[in-house]
Amino acid sequence: MAEATVIFFLQTLECLLLRETETFAGLEDQMEMVKGTIKEVGCFYGDRGNTEGDATFSRWETELKNLFDDLDDHVDEFVIQMDQQQGFDRLGLIDCFRTELQKIESRLAENTHKMKELKNSSTTAGGMGEKSDIKEQSQGEEEVQTVADLIASEAEKEENEGNREQSDGDKEGQTSVESSSVPFRLKYNSLPYYLRSCLMYCCIFPENYGIAKGRLIRLLAAEGLIQEKAGQIVEDVAEENINDLSLFSPYRVFLRDSYTTAHPDSEFSIPRKARRILTPVMTKVAESLSNIQPRSLFLFGKQELSGEKWLNFEGAKFLRVLDLEDAKIRRLPDEMGDLIHLAYLGLKNNDINELPDRLGNLRALQSLDIRWCGDLTELSTEILKLVRLGQLKMFKSRNVSGMKLSGGIGTLGSLLTLTGVHAGGKIAGELRKLTQLRRLGVMDVVEENADELYASIMVMQGLLSLSLGAKHTFDQGHLVLRDSFSPPSILRKLRLEDLLEKTPNWLGSMESLTKLRLGKDFCKAGGFPKLEVLIIASRALEEWTELEEGALPRLEYLHFHSCLNLMNLRMLPEGLQFVTTVEELVLLPLLDEHEQRLKPDGGVENYKIRNIPASVVASRFNERFSSPPTQQLIKNELI
Repeated sequence: MAEATVIFFLQTLECLLLRETETFAGLEDQMEMVKGTIKEVGCFYGDRGNTEGDATFSRWETELKNLFDDLDDHVDEFVIQMDQQQGFDRLGLIDCFRTELQKIESRLAENTHKMKELKNSSTTAGGMGEKSDIKEQSQGEEEVQTVADLIASEAEKEENEGNREQSDGDKEGQTSVESSSVPFRLKYNSLPYYLRSCLMYCCIFPENYGIAKGRLIRLLAAEGLIQEKAGQIVEDVAEENINDLSLFSPYRVFLRDSYTTAHPDSEFSIPRKARRILTPVMTKVAESLSNIQPRSLFLFGKQELSGEKWLNFEGAKFLRVLDLEDAKIRRLPDEMGDLIHLAYLGLKNNDINELPDRLGNLRALQSLDIRWCGDLTELSTEILKLVRLGQLKMFKSRNVSGMKLSGGIGTLGSLLTLTGVHAGGKIAGELRKLTQLRRLGVMDVVEENADELYASIMVMQGLLSLSLGAKHTFDQGHLVLRDSFSPPSILRKLRLEDLLEKTPNWLGSMESLTKLRLGKDFCKAGGFPKLEVLIIASRALEEWTELEEGALPRLEYLHFHSCLNLMNLRMLPEGLQFVTTVEELVLLPLLDEHEQRLKPDGGVENYKIRNIPASVVASRFNERFSSPPTQQLIKNELI
C-alpha cells in the first residue's frame, strides 16, 4: 500500500497548502522540497522488481508509512498552532516547523536511498526500467479497464463453478473465504492503488453493516482516498471506484445504493498508530484519544451523551471525519469549533437542537449531514463561512418540513448537494445563484414561492437529482407544479412527494431518469428508457393505469411504499407481466387479499409477477424485514 500512501498523502498536502496559503507563507520553498522528495519516493515504487513479499521491502513500506504519519502530525499541529497565535509568536512557530521539515526531508531522502538499493539488489541487470509511480491520467484509465475485465472474468469463472462466496458469518462461509484466499489475493494485487484503498476502507466497518452509497462516497472524499482526475468532481470519481469494486468478488455492491462491509469481531483495544477508530462506547475511546490522535472517529450505537465533555477534544484535534450517525447525542460542545481539520461531520438522527456557535470555524468542512436532528429548525449565518462545503444534507424531524436558511446561501460556490431546505423566505431566489448544484431537495413548496423556485431550478443545467415536497397541513400536502416548469434534461433522479393533482406534462420527456418516486401513478409506452427504480408513495392511490407493452424497458425495482390506502389497490396494473426486467416487487403494507391474489398456486394475479424472482417478492413486513442489517439497507434505499 506504499503506492497509495505516497499519492494520497501528496494530494492531501497540496490541498492543505492551497487552503492554508497564509499559514504557510514563507515556507513555500521548504514545502516544495518535501513534495519533491515524496514524488521521488513514488517514482521508485512502481517497478519494484521481484521484491513482492520480501521482508526487507515490507519493512521499508512500514517505515515509509510511519514517516508520513509523523509528517502528517507535524503539519496538522502547525496549522492548529498558527490558528491560535498572532504576531511575533508566529515567527517562532515557523522557525520550529522549518526545522522539523528539514529533519523529515532528510529521513525521506534516506528512505529513498534504501529503496534504490533494495531494487538494485533484487533485479537482474537490464531488468529494471525507470517507471514513474505517479501515473498519467490516460494510463490510469487503461488500467481501470484492464482490471475491470480481469475482475469480470474471474467473477464469471467463480459463478460457473458455483463458488460465489457469501459472508453469512458461519463456519462454512469462513472456510469458503479462506480456501479462496490465493485467488482473492491475486485479484486484489491486480487492482489499481485507488481501488485497493477503497476496498480496504470499506472493510473497516462492522460485519453486515449497511452503508448508503452516497454516504460512502462522501466519506472517501473527506478521507482523501480518491485519486484526482482533471475536469472531474471528486465525488464522481468516488462513485466510479465503488462501481468498479462492485465487480470484485467477494465484496460486491448489494441493493443498488448500499455497500455491505465485513469486519472481524475483536476485543476492545486501540493500537497506538490507529488512524481510524470505530467504537460503540465513546467514553472508553475518549480516555485514550490523547495518546492516539486519530483522523477518523465513528460512533456506532445509541448513547445518551448529554454532557459537554463526552469527547476529548485535545485528542480529537486532528480529526477529518467525525461520524455520529444514530448516536442520539443531545448537545455538541462548543469545542467542536476547534476541529479546524474536520472535513466530514455526520450528525444524522441525533437529538441535537442547536449547532455550536463556532460552526463557521470549521473551514475545512466538506460534508455536513444534519437530517432528523431533534428540534433543529434553522441554521445561523455561521454556515456561510464554510466556503469549502460541498454537501449540505438537511431534514427537519419535527412536523416533517425543511430547514430554514439565512440569506446569502448563494455565496457558497462549492456547494454541490443541498437537500431538505425550506422553500420560504428568500431561499427560492437565492437558489438561482447555485448553478453548480448537482443534487437539490426543497420542501414546503407552496403557491407563493413555486414560480420563483422553479425558475431557479431551470438554470441548474448540471442538476442530476431533484426532490420536491409540499407544505404539510394535518399530515397531508398538495405539491404545486407548473406546466411551464421543465427540469434539466440530464436529471437522473426525481422525487415528487405528496399528492399530485395530475402528472406533469414534462415528465414523459425525462429520458435520462434512472430513479423516480411519485405520489401519483403514471404510464407511458416507450417512455423512460433508462428507468431502473420506480417508487409509488401515495396516500390516495387506489388504482394504477394499465401498463402498455413496451413501457419501462429497464425497470428493475418496483415499490409501492407508504401507500396508506393500499387496501384500495385491489389489482396490480395490467401489463406488468410485459415488464420482464423487474427483479423485485415490494408492497408495503401487504394485505391478506394481495397475498392471496399473488400466490404461485391459484393466485388470480400471479401471471403479472411470474417473471419476478419469487425469492424477492415481498411478503409481510415483519417477516421480510425482521433482520436489522437488511432493514437498514432497505431503509437507505427507500426513504
